[in-house]
Amino acid sequence: MIPGRDTLKDLITWWCPSDGVHASPVPGISCIKVSRPQQRAKRHWRASFCIAVQGTKEILLEGQVYREREPHYIVSPIDLPVTSRVAGVSSARPLLGLKMDFDAVALREVAAQLDRARPDDVEHTGRAIFIGKASDRMLDAASRLGALFATPDDATVLAPLVRKELIFHLLKGPDGPAIRQLVRAGSQAHRIAEAVHHLQASLAEDVDIASLARTAGMSRAVFFKRFKEATAMSPLQYQKRLRLLEARRLMVEEGAGAEVSAFRVGYTSASQFSREYSRMFGDAPLRDTRALKQTAAVVQDM
Repeated sequence: MIPGRDTLKDLITWWCPSDGVHASPVPGISCIKVSRPQQRAKRHWRASFCIAVQGTKEILLEGQVYREREPHYIVSPIDLPVTSRVAGVSSARPLLGLKMDFDAVALREVAAQLDRARPDDVEHTGRAIFIGKASDRMLDAASRLGALFATPDDATVLAPLVRKELIFHLLKGPDGPAIRQLVRAGSQAHRIAEAVHHLQASLAEDVDIASLARTAGMSRAVFFKRFKEATAMSPLQYQKRLRLLEARRLMVEEGAGAEVSAFRVGYTSASQFSREYSRMFGDAPLRDTRALKQTAAVVQDM
């Protein structure tokens, strides 16, 4: 039995009276509980640092399956359109997780300190999602972070310190060198991450790959290759999938109509939007969103 793991399970169970994502008293940190197995579904995976202390989260990214035995962490410094599911859970043994919004500033600070102590000049490539076994020290820090939910005043000062400690343990682990590259100014990985952030922030704009490549200081061919290594898709595919996921969210969560949602995410043709939506989600926008509302399905990641 791992004390930190058991404590974290108890804390998450306390803060999750029902299935779903429950905001904690500490800004940017949520607790997750899922007690029913999920079918694979397309979701918008938000940039985050998650620790699953119980249960298995499976992520499929363009044919590559990411899965780890509990307890494990899932880290993505960028938003990604993925296919995912929760497997092997029940009401008696649900998935329990702690989710933290991705803190790029804290990551850069810790990475810079580690770079000064142990410089790593090797360029690491690969997808911008990382899943690995959570160490005992990581679980201990996460349990202390969860314990701060009961004392919000203390959390104001202590939570940022414990979050940095969690990042420290992450960066000291096997995935640390590749994650450090993503925030190291001047590295190709960081320049690709910046291009991804630009696409996220300008969903309604047309993709100008030549301009993105120039900003990244790469040839078009190299930019395309590095972008696909990080996200498993081309810039156009990435934007299209995020657009459709955001349009779906607008329809389900905000009650917007299909045409309004399509326009808000950058489509100028309702028929094109309907075709691409049906191709991605397997049904027309109206029928798909009606089914989601009836089953209370969660559009965002869990």
